[in-house]
Amino acid sequence: MTIQPNRLAADAAHSFGGIAIDRDKPLTFRLDGRDMHGFAGDTILSALLASGMVGAGTDTGSLLALDERFHPPVALRSDPRLALPMDRTPVLEGFDLITLGLKSRQPFLDRLFRRPVTSLGQVFDNEPHAYPWMRQAADETIDADLVIVGGGAAGLSAAETAGKAGKRVVLVERRPWLGGDARYYGALGNDETPEALTERLAASIGAMPNITLLASTEAFDIAAGSILAHRVTLENNNPRATVLAIAASSIVLATGAMQRLPLFAGNRLPGVVGSIAAYHRAKRYGVWIGKHALFASQSNFGYRLAMRIHDAGVAVARIIDPRVNPQSRFVDFSKASGFTLSSGLVPSAIARDAAGGLAVTIVGSGGAAQTVSIGPGQFTVSGAMQPDLTLWMRAGGAIRWNTTKAGLEPAGHLSHIALAGSAAGVITLKACAASGRAAAAQFYGLPAVEVDDTRIDALYETPDGTTPIAPSSAGRTYLDAGLSLITRNAPPTDATGTRVSPVDDARPMSLGDVAAAVEAQLIEPADAGVIADERGTAGGAIPVSDWRPVAVPDLRVIPDYLRGRFGDDALVAHVVVDNVRKLEIGALVYSNTASEDPRNALGVIMARPPEGKVGALALFSRTQLGRHDRLVVRTYNGAAPLRIAERLEEARKVATIPAA
Repeated sequence: MTIQPNRLAADAAHSFGGIAIDRDKPLTFRLDGRDMHGFAGDTILSALLASGMVGAGTDTGSLLALDERFHPPVALRSDPRLALPMDRTPVLEGFDLITLGLKSRQPFLDRLFRRPVTSLGQVFDNEPHAYPWMRQAADETIDADLVIVGGGAAGLSAAETAGKAGKRVVLVERRPWLGGDARYYGALGNDETPEALTERLAASIGAMPNITLLASTEAFDIAAGSILAHRVTLENNNPRATVLAIAASSIVLATGAMQRLPLFAGNRLPGVVGSIAAYHRAKRYGVWIGKHALFASQSNFGYRLAMRIHDAGVAVARIIDPRVNPQSRFVDFSKASGFTLSSGLVPSAIARDAAGGLAVTIVGSGGAAQTVSIGPGQFTVSGAMQPDLTLWMRAGGAIRWNTTKAGLEPAGHLSHIALAGSAAGVITLKACAASGRAAAAQFYGLPAVEVDDTRIDALYETPDGTTPIAPSSAGRTYLDAGLSLITRNAPPTDATGTRVSPVDDARPMSLGDVAAAVEAQLIEPADAGVIADERGTAGGAIPVSDWRPVAVPDLRVIPDYLRGRFGDDALVAHVVVDNVRKLEIGALVYSNTASEDPRNALGVIMARPPEGKVGALALFSRTQLGRHDRLVVRTYNGAAPLRIAERLEEARKVATIPAA
């Protein structure tokens, strides 16, 4: 039996044997009592995937894939309080780990009956998956002039620009490596390659002592002018996790973009992998699920990955494309390689066949369906890119739906916070680097940097399509690949028979959820920004608020700021001008229209009127009020005659009442 069935050959083409691992240093570790295998350089996640552990568990009976955006935290058996992320924690020889969370008995039963164990057996059942450190107080505070989130081309360029200006810079990168997703797309024409650009910028900032690079560090919130981030390091061959509060006068969010999940029944079944994630797994760790592949891509770059993985020894069954007759050099190369290409089609459902392979049903615009079966392997899918604006929203930034780009984009600006790269909607590698320099330059009075995002496509190169969306079906279809677990079609109605949409769900919605709901016509495009703002919170169910209505104040109580203004024997009265007019709080009351000197005022409008009445409550000098029978109030619209409708009990108690 192969102990790492999902590991590509060490000499696989295009360095798909894994550039981050050392095959001369194999290692063994344990997870939930089972032996797992990997190599030095693996993360816990990549080693599990290579060992055949491809499932995270179940959500109301539906299998969920274990992947980069969805994995339960783990801990050392000797210290179960220390929660660790699978994708950012390096695996070491002898680790004895446990998964944290509710588990089913399925893995135990599979072992008992000598069946392959391919799932962690977690039970989610409509509960959003949350990481414990997102609710943890900061362990350490770091001060800087500039904090940059994202170590792609934009983030690295911003760091170099600020570093050369002598600023203290902290660069936070979630992944264990730098460069972002640029390697997936490759170079454009004769431009610098992503690898060369990353190496050059990394060397430049590494030589600057005023720049601190924090890899394997995920920024998850912005609070009180600080970035909150969770960092994983190794100390004496033991993992250490720390929550950092990084305070800086300026922030650059170079958070990149997330690949959208196509909508079809079973779209999060183990074996379904986004094309960018699939590329990074193969490139860095030599991981590919099975030896067969089926592709569904609305992008020309999906064809590029299909050709490369074919060269690495994986059998490509077919490439499905929702675009009709797409034209691209990659499409032509795929035809020349003998691939079966199917255009104008989208996947509508996926299931496992009796032999353990994948069976994918595809449909066209006419509704006719066909099933494509492959052996045990991987269904690689791609959707449109959605800028990751989560931290932008947490900082108070607005977003809106862009109909042309079919995605959410930032709106307006925030003081001392700048977006750069793909998060700002920039596409090309060269422009991303320029936007990073421009973002840093604006904070420090440096010369402006021009960002030219012109994309030079080959003749007849069909643009990328929108995210594939299959007709709604009874199968469980998730709107996003992340933590929220919100579905397109379950439940369709509530107990009263009323149709339920994802917006009615009590859980947080990710940006991917909102974008998918718009394109699936579950919410209106004009509502997308508001819904994302109201529902875009951290993982975990939206908590029950401890807010309670403020007690209705005694309207006869004098506000503290009016203490002594009209004498110690002041009184409160209900006053009106007419039967409809409202009076501004703070307006002064005089004995005649000629008076304007505040020192001559007899009283002041103090509060809203009693419930159900017009006018206002006014505070008067008892002595002065007894000397005058005519009153006027000066408002923004001029003076108006005022009459007392009712004198209330003398308000001798002095206290503060809430503002109106």
